Amino acid sequence: MWKVLAVIIMLAAGWSGAPAYAQANIESEFNKGTTAYNTGDFSTAAFIWGKLADEGSAKAKSALGTLYYTGSGVPRDFDRARELFLEAAAGNVPQAHMFLSLMYRKGDGVRQSYTLAYMWCDIAIAAGHEGASYVILNLAEHLTGEETLEAQRLAAEWRSLHLKGVGE
Repeated sequence: MWKVLAVIIMLAAGWSGAPAYAQANIESEFNKGTTAYNTGDFSTAAFIWGKLADEGSAKAKSALGTLYYTGSGVPRDFDRARELFLEAAAGNVPQAHMFLSLMYRKGDGVRQSYTLAYMWCDIAIAAGHEGASYVILNLAEHLTGEETLEAQRLAAEWRSLHLKGVGE
């Protein structure tokens, strides 16, 4: 009876997702991966973030994507990095948006495209990435006005398809 009442109260209060202690544990584990990364122990970071990514953590997917992009602690693999960044991007992780922008700007594992680089940077700005507004100015120098509008249209379309309900 009390368990049912507790669930009803949590639902009425707008509670969703994992319990707070589970979220705190995920954050603690993620931070262990960050510490390993910052000390150069990339294999340990890959192991920790890989476990969290398998459990669905968008933030861990982005961090693991960074390791695959750079070849730190794992073999360098642009395809795997792009896959992880796309999954993290759907979770609205600004770092993932910026790495996708970088990949398209440089042509790392994808067809080089300033339009798509601009699109991902625009999505990062909307997600709150602080440095993206500076990067997008540089990207705009490589685009015509029509290409810039197309990139903005693509960004808006991607957000409407993939970010419904994220962060609400």
